[in-house]
Amino acid sequence: MPQFLGWGCLLVAAGTSYYYARKSINERRAMQEALGQRSTEKLDWRAKIEREEQGGRGEAGASPAAPSGASTALDGRSAESSRGPS
Repeated sequence: MPQFLGWGCLLVAAGTSYYYARKSINERRAMQEALGQRSTEKLDWRAKIEREEQGGRGEAGASPAAPSGASTALDGRSAESSRGPS
């Protein structure tokens, strides 16, 4: 019996957290759409790839990743020099 109670509590907690997370995501999407930062059109993966190749902004709006050799610390120095003397 205690095992069923534990699983029941877990399911209630998961459902509650899903509800509030989904609510928050929908509010953020509505705000981005009102500000014109989010496209309302639905694209399949092929159309999204074509748009990205043409130079259009992706839905996530992420900037391209920095090259692997260009890692810098928060203060602008390279990762190697920010470690200090060896």
